[in-house]
Formats: sequence, structure tokens, C-alpha cells
Amino acid sequence: MILKSFFKNLKKDFNNKSFNGFEFNSKKIKKNYIFFAIQGSKFNGNNFVNDAIKRGARIVVSNKFKTGINKGVLYIKVSDPRLALSNFANKYYNKKPNNIIAVTGTNGKSSIVNFYYQILKLNKKRVASIGTLGVKSNNVSLKLNNTTVDAITINKLLANLKKKKIENVILEASSHGLHQKRLHGIKFSTSIFTNLSRDHLDYHKNYKNYFNSKLILFNELTNKNGNLIFDNDLKYSQIFKKIAKKKKLNLLNIGTSDSDLKTNEIKILNNYQHIKFTFQNKEYQFKTSLIGKIQIKNLMMAIAAAIKSNLKIDDIVKKLKYIKPAKGRLEIIGTTKDNSIFILDYAHTPEALKTSIENIKEQFGLRKINIVFGCGGERDKEKRPIMGKIANKLCNYIYLTDDNPRNENPKNIRASIKKSISPSKMIEIPSRKLAIKKAILNSKSDEVLIIAGKGHENTQEYTRKNKFSDEDNIRKSIILKNRFLLNDWKLNILKEIINNKKLDRIKNLKISTNSKEKNKGKIFLGIKGESLNGNDFADEALKNGAKLAILQNNKNDSKKKINVKSTLELLIKFSQKIRISSNASQVAITGSSGKTSLKELLGQCLKKNYSTTFSKNSFNNKFGLPISLTNLNKDTTYGIFEIGMDKKGEIDYLSKIIKPDIGVITNISYAHAKNFKSLLDIAKAKSEIIFNIRKNGTIVLNKDDKFFDFFSSLANKNNLNIISFGKHKNSNIRLYKLKKSKNSSIIYINISSKIYNFKINNNLLPYLANILASVAVCKSLDITSEIKSNFFSNYKIPSGRGNIKKLTVGSKKVNIIDESYNSNPLSLSFSIKKFDNLKVNPNKKFMLLGDMLELGKFSKKLHIKAAKDINKAKFKKLFVYGNYITETFNKIRTQKRGKILKSTSEILNIIKNDLNNGDFLMIKGSNSTGLNQVTKQIGSKS
Repeated sequence: MILKSFFKNLKKDFNNKSFNGFEFNSKKIKKNYIFFAIQGSKFNGNNFVNDAIKRGARIVVSNKFKTGINKGVLYIKVSDPRLALSNFANKYYNKKPNNIIAVTGTNGKSSIVNFYYQILKLNKKRVASIGTLGVKSNNVSLKLNNTTVDAITINKLLANLKKKKIENVILEASSHGLHQKRLHGIKFSTSIFTNLSRDHLDYHKNYKNYFNSKLILFNELTNKNGNLIFDNDLKYSQIFKKIAKKKKLNLLNIGTSDSDLKTNEIKILNNYQHIKFTFQNKEYQFKTSLIGKIQIKNLMMAIAAAIKSNLKIDDIVKKLKYIKPAKGRLEIIGTTKDNSIFILDYAHTPEALKTSIENIKEQFGLRKINIVFGCGGERDKEKRPIMGKIANKLCNYIYLTDDNPRNENPKNIRASIKKSISPSKMIEIPSRKLAIKKAILNSKSDEVLIIAGKGHENTQEYTRKNKFSDEDNIRKSIILKNRFLLNDWKLNILKEIINNKKLDRIKNLKISTNSKEKNKGKIFLGIKGESLNGNDFADEALKNGAKLAILQNNKNDSKKKINVKSTLELLIKFSQKIRISSNASQVAITGSSGKTSLKELLGQCLKKNYSTTFSKNSFNNKFGLPISLTNLNKDTTYGIFEIGMDKKGEIDYLSKIIKPDIGVITNISYAHAKNFKSLLDIAKAKSEIIFNIRKNGTIVLNKDDKFFDFFSSLANKNNLNIISFGKHKNSNIRLYKLKKSKNSSIIYINISSKIYNFKINNNLLPYLANILASVAVCKSLDITSEIKSNFFSNYKIPSGRGNIKKLTVGSKKVNIIDESYNSNPLSLSFSIKKFDNLKVNPNKKFMLLGDMLELGKFSKKLHIKAAKDINKAKFKKLFVYGNYITETFNKIRTQKRGKILKSTSEILNIIKNDLNNGDFLMIKGSNSTGLNQVTKQIGSKS
């Protein structure tokens, strides 16, 4: 080749001078090469001119020597050899891909480049990426020494990619590379700015210089009418808008407000992020396993770049669920058998470290965060105590170790970092390998360990580079730790609390507090209750098959008994750890009535398609809730639990144990009113759940309830998402219409202005509020698009809540409608109306009502008030059993009065003597009246 095509204004004598190649490294010079003498930070190329000539250079480009021939060598003087080299390389390798994209900024470059690469590849487009992680393209993977390689290498790479018919290339543009003009000459169709924070100040000296280096990409290297992508939430956004206007660039910004690609919602469920965003007035949604909102920003920028590469937005969104993190960027490397989580990240600047920890804390909000990190040598020394302060503030425990000390004393580096770290929460381990090993061996089931600083790197530099990989060491340490752990996830958690070798005999952990049930292989937990002490029944439990008994203050030690200070405290701590370690989304339901019915409806229906755990019966107190939580499995997707109370503070106590992702308040009425002065006080007690829902979680509220505004106000103050249900026209989940038929009905539900229909059996018609609440929870879980029209089919009404029992008494058959589990004013009114709607001759319908207990000073008033609903209902006779219910009896119409019963034997007598073949008897009363037990006895005889 000849010089004429590469240099302007050369003398005619020099234009036709030929050359075989060109280099800026004298050691790579060959015969008849051009040597570009470049001034670097450590070396000056002018000092190596003679060496280059000895190796065969016949042309030298420099800013030192005058243009002319000397001793057979042509010297060409230029003002800027770096720029000359870049322009020369660009012309030499003149055939390049049509769509070249550059990404610059402090953090996120590698992730954006990688995400763009994945998006195009998933859409079967030929694509390549170039940057810190090397070169990736179809069947090509190449490692690089720098984020932005030298001008010769980058241009050669681009030309080779063109030869492979790859027209879409995305690359990282570092501040060094831009400042040193390695990318000059290349014209970028799209340029992306991520963010700006402290980095490379050892090179740039100050923020202004650093930022100006980044701006070179937009001011000088982006094609006219090219595209500029940036984050509109950044304080620098106005700068980019001005550049775009001046340079006539097309803007496409991302952000959370007033953006082209606007992120509307980020919700974390089951350790997945659920995203909703708007583009061109249309909303899109997807879910991803990527960690942190920062990765969503990175992904949105990659989406924007893909749009500018002529991909259709619908095709892009379809593939987003398959996107994986870039190597060593907020990447989960693995978990141990106790479900400890280990994350590798490249964060090596203060802002990157802060962002990484904060994003991990938000994603795994209930877990403790530990970290292994250090700082590199011979780089920005002032950032070291800043990074120490960040780790100290945000992490539970810190393993301080070496990063890449290079030629600096690593002890001095660590000393600078630990100035800002509390000694009580730090251990210093110089060897990075040992630090990673110790941190993983020490990790607990409710913790996340971050290994920060080196990410994908496979070397560590102490004066020279040695082979070392964080990822390899993490994986080896995970294998090692798993050798010491049991196969059962929950057993490992229990051993963290009571490290007793007797637990090793258990294979699959199941806990029982009932000594009388079949306990084969289970652990019996002796709980001291209000009337009975479970510790006294350990021998009975062991006789019934329990493998072990954990007891409180037990003096009789044996091979099958473990003694602890407090079994209840153990149970609560154990359940809390299970809840934290579980990946399941947790739903907690409270309210005055309908809790159990809603829990059963949700649990049964979700279980058909998802791994779901829901509390047994009404396990909703300080004993029942933690026991229910211990039934969660490692693979559980959803946990559905109810929370009860009879006094102030109990909802707070229980919801702190479960820390739900989603809370539900069904309604407010006079249930357990004896300890409250008013309905408002009951509402305030129920509202305690709002303060213990996970950050950015959701509260589901009954729009028809008089306390909706009270609850929603509290939820807004706590930055919770609110989803309402009910008949109210402004409900998020609203009954639209109902089509009834003989045995089943179609219910049409308006879900945020979109109509869905569900087929239900007619026995569910009285539970429309629960159906709406269930759909509201499904919306909160982002699964409304997944549930089908038969979602509510095959629901089995729980015992004591309206199930019908067929009872044979002599030659006649009687229908017992069992509403006997419990009773309060709201649930009684609901049951009466439901019974009234039963399509049966009123002369065949009877009621047996017991007391509504725990109503305190409101008892007489509310029992009298209940007569109003009873008088409206169509039925033959009312029988009552109890004291307060006689107040009701005395207020109903005389013709509807049956008998006041004094004993349970009289209840059986009315069934035998007063009811005829085919009659219906509804039984309802508070649990403590004994009616529930009577109904069970009746049922056992049916």
C-alpha cells in the first residue's frame, strides 16, 4: 500500500512510498513498517524510534522529527500522533459493520454491552460485543487486555467482524480510550451514556476532566443524525439534550419520569424482578432474574439500543426473560444446601460498591449482607476509606482482603480501607483465597455474601499477575461447605440455632406440637400453652413415632431429647429464618372475618399450578403462625398465611415474624371486641400489618369497607403499593357482572380496566368478596395473565364455614350446614344472608345459633342488633344455645322462635324430634361455645 491514501499534504515525492504494515509498539515492527511514535503515561515512543528502525521501520510518524528522509527513513511530523494513528487505522481497515454502538460511563458498560448482545442473539441477529469481557460473536470468544483496546486492534477487529457479515457491533468506550483517541475515526451510529461517579481520578485528576473525556464520544464521534441514549433521571440529562440539539442527534432516553422508555413499576417477588415500562404510549411487562434496579436501567439502555438497531419492541420483550447477568456483574454464582447466596460483582469504585450493596439489600431485603472486598493498588488512593465507610454502613460483616495490590504494599492499602470500618464487624485476611473460603464457611441461611472488586477477572496482580479467579474459589468453597451440611434445608437452619448432633438422625424435618398424632420421623416440640404444657407429653410423642423431642428446661436428658431454654422462642427464631431463607413470596391475611376462607380459597387455587404452602386450619396465633411457616419448602413459590388477634400489638408481633410481601385486610367489624373501645381501635390494631410489609410491598384492601381510606393513607405513608377490591366503581378489582346457571356461574371481573371471566360453582356465590380479594392477590403476584377461567373450580369449603353434612337419623335425612367454626357480628350476618339465599322452602330451614363471644361491653348491643338480619330472613324456627344469644332470641318475631337450649343433648334431640326429612339446619356460634365440637360429633355419625 502507498501513503497517498492516508496522509494529506505530503510532498509528491512521498505519496507513492509503500509500506507493509504499521505499529506503535517498536517490538512488533517488521520490515517496511510504519512506526507511530506515541507519548504515553509511562513511555515515550520517540525514545524507541531507533529500535523500530533496527527492526525494519522505514517510515516514522512523530511530533518530534521534521518531515523528510534521513538515512533512508521517511519521517512524517504530525501535531498529534495518537490521532494520526487512529485515523490511519480507520482508513486502513476501512470496511466496517454498518451499525456500531459505543457505551461510556463509569458503571454498567459491560452489562449494557452484554445485554444488547444477548437481545440480538436471542432474536437471531448476527452481533458482536467488544469490551472488558473480551470479544464475543458467533462462534468467537477472544480476551482483551483493556476495556477499550488500541486503535489498531479495534479497527482490525471491526474489519474482521465485517468479513464475517456481522453488521451489529456494540463496544465499551472507556475514559482512557476516549481521551487517548483510540476510537477516533470510527463513526458510531448510536452512543450511550450510563452514569458518572468517582473513578480513574489518578489519571484524569478531577471530575471535570473525567466527564469531558466521556463527552468526546458524543461531541466528536457520533454520526450526524445518529442516536444518543441516556438516563433522563441523571442530573446530567440537560447536557446531553443540548449536545443532541447542537449535533443534530436523535434522542432516546430511559428513566422513571418523562422518558421515552419509562419504567413504571419494579416489583420483587420470589427473587425475580417484575417490570412494567411504557414505550410509545403502550405498556409492556416482563420478569427477570437480574439483580437490582441498576441492572434494569442497564437492560433498558440495551433495549433502547436494540430498538435503534431496527428490532421490534414486541420481539425484544418476548426474549427479556432469558437475559442473564454479564460475567461477574451482580451474578449469583451459587447457593449452599442451607440456601446461603453468593454473589460475584465487579464493583471497585465507591459508587459501584454502594449501588451493588443497596441493590442486593433491596432484592434480598430480609437477609443480612456480608462482603469480601479490598481495593486495587496504584490507583485512586482517596477512594479507599470511602469504600470502607460504605461497606461499614451497609454490610453486616466485612472480610477485608487484597484486590490487585500491584506494586503497592497491600498492608498499607488495607490499613487505609479499615480506617472507616468498625473492628467489631470486620476480619482482615490478606489472602483473597482464604478470605473467600472463610466467608463462605461462615455464611448462614439468612445471609447473602458479596465477593466484590474483581468480577470476571482470572488473574490477581502482586508485582506480577498470577492466575486467580474469584468465581473458581467461590465454587470450590461452596462444594467444601456442602460437605459439612445436611441434605435437608430446614435441618441446616435448625442446626444454626441449636447445634446438636442428635439432629443428624433426622432425614426430612417435620415439626409437631401434638403428641397424640402420628409423629413418625418428626421432631416433637414441647410448647407451654395457656392450659397445657407440651413438655409433659414428650414421652407420648416419642411413643407415637417422633424421632426427637425438643423440650424446655427438661432435666431428663436422653438420646431422643434436646433441652433448650425456651421452645417458643426457638420456634419463632426458626420460623423467621425459614421465612428469610425461603424464596417464596409470602401473603399474610388479617381482618375481622373471612381470613380462613380467603386463605383456603387462595391456597387451594394457587396450589393447582404453583408450589404453595398455606396454614393449616386457623393457625393464626403466636403458636400457629410460626408452625405454619416451618411447613415452607425450599421450592415453595407462594406462602399463604393468616394472622389473628384479640388485642392490640398481636398483629404487629405476628407480622414481624412473617414480614409479608403482600398483606391483606379483609374487613373490620366487632370481632374480639372485648379488648377495644371502638371499631376504630380494632382498625388501628389490624393496621399494624401495614408497618411490617416488606419495603415496596403491597397491601390489598377492601374498597367497600368503611376503613379503606384510613388503611390506604397509612399504606401511602409507608410507600406500599395498594390494590383495592370490591363493588365500588373505583376498585382496582371490581365485580363487572355475573351470569348464573343451575350448578355453576360465570363471574366477570374488571381487573384494572380489563375484563376477565372465571367459572365458579354456585356454592362460591356467597364468597364473591373473597374471590375478588383472591384476584387482587394474584394481581399483586403478577400472575393474572397466567390464571385461567377454571382457577376457582374444585374449591372445597373448609369445615365449619358453610360445608353441608348429610345426617341420617332413623328413616330421615337431615342437612347440617356447618358454620360452627366461629361467630362475630359480620360473619353471622354473612351466614344468615347466605342461608336466606339458599333455594329451599323456608319451612324446611332452621337455625341454631350460639353466643358471639369476646365482644366485651358491646356484647348485649350486638346480639340484639343481630335480630335485625334474622327477622329479614325466611326460615321456620330459630334455636339458641348460650347466654348472650338469648338477647337475640327475645328480639325476633314470636312465630320464628323455637327453643332456648340448655345442653348439647338437647341439640341432638331437636335434630331427632323437631326436624323432618330433607330439612336444613344451619349451626353457628363462637368456637368456645362448643357448637363446633357438637357439629363434628354429629358429622362423625352421618
